[in-house]
Amino acid sequence: MKYFPLLSLFVLAACSTGKVQDSKPQNKSANVTKESFKKEKPLTNSEVRDYYPASKSQSPALQDETLDRYTVDELEKLAASDDPLMEISLRCSKKDFDQAFAVASKAFNRYQKIPAYWNLLGTCHLNQGSQRKALLFYNKALEVSPGYVPALNNIGVMYSRQGEDQKALVAFERANKQSPFSKTPRYNLARLYLSYGLTESALPLFQGMLNEASNDIDLINAVGNCYFMLSDYQKALSFYNRIPKDFMERAEFGLNYSLTLKKLGKAAEASKVYSSIVEPKSKDLRDYYAAIGSQLGVQ
Repeated sequence: MKYFPLLSLFVLAACSTGKVQDSKPQNKSANVTKESFKKEKPLTNSEVRDYYPASKSQSPALQDETLDRYTVDELEKLAASDDPLMEISLRCSKKDFDQAFAVASKAFNRYQKIPAYWNLLGTCHLNQGSQRKALLFYNKALEVSPGYVPALNNIGVMYSRQGEDQKALVAFERANKQSPFSKTPRYNLARLYLSYGLTESALPLFQGMLNEASNDIDLINAVGNCYFMLSDYQKALSFYNRIPKDFMERAEFGLNYSLTLKKLGKAAEASKVYSSIVEPKSKDLRDYYAAIGSQLGVQ
């Protein structure tokens, strides 16, 4: 039985497509030369950047591996990049799939030997709801570069979205074993552990990441949740108190905080925090929201 909803998993931002053909042929014979028939030389892995530039996000731990933690303004600035992989990522994250596909098609000759390219294609298909196509592209990334961690991580995300947590666990553990310093699979693995109450497995992963990014709000909350599940409410509170108060209006931050206050005999403060929480849209979180309200005597 799960103890907590498995909240949104952070993936290495990626996109997908095959080649896109022009719907209307154009007569360009006047401009054709021998150069027109030369294919661009494929790039090697060492020639391609596979990380994102720094962000000013309040949750910076994964910001160089995923676009999930960038603000809208930061994404718009990144859109000016002349890196096709970055542009594919951005277009896909905005669900502008047609444009992402067009960029990917133009980049095929140069990027066909780059695992990140195929990984991006896989995630774009995943975002479109086509798990079968996504898996094909992730496996292509692994064919190009066996053990490629972002593809392994994203296979885990795909299985998690399908509710196949055992398969997701295998993928995350494999990714983490392949590259123990990659943050995204560590984070996803820890979240999966925590969702099943395996707190003693989750805590060292979260704590290790927090040591690397001491101001990351999500990691502070995750470590607090671990201590909450271990019934060390005073320790949990010490972490929750490091989170800006306006975050506590969000259910994923405020619910356990309010119940921790209740456990520590601060009933009035707990009720006040709970009353400020915006009712969540997710069914799992709505159910948890109602359960906490019942325990606090608010509902």
